[in-house]
Amino acid sequence: MAQSSTDTKKPYDKTSQVVPSCYHLDEKWYAGRVTIGNDNYQTYWYETKEEALEKLKQLEEITKFYEVETTVDEGFFPQRAKLIEEKYQASGRTNSLYTGLMSEDAALS
Repeated sequence: MAQSSTDTKKPYDKTSQVVPSCYHLDEKWYAGRVTIGNDNYQTYWYETKEEALEKLKQLEEITKFYEVETTVDEGFFPQRAKLIEEKYQASGRTNSLYTGLMSEDAALS
């Protein structure tokens, strides 16, 4: 079987958002937060959401947020999907049912 994508140094996922200091009060402060894998980056707290969003965009540039590739971008289990598609093509099926293709290789639990 092909190597798992978890062997690579790609982070699992990434997020970028503006978060409030609290949800239950009307008076809030806002901060921009970027998470790439296990690494967290945050801006200072600002009185308006617009200020925090502006600083968040700067933080995304600094961390190269949009350049980082993640395993979520690949989709889940890309190697398994390729193997199943190859077995489907080799089986000669045309009914779009992938059920049972991998049962020949391993015992079912």
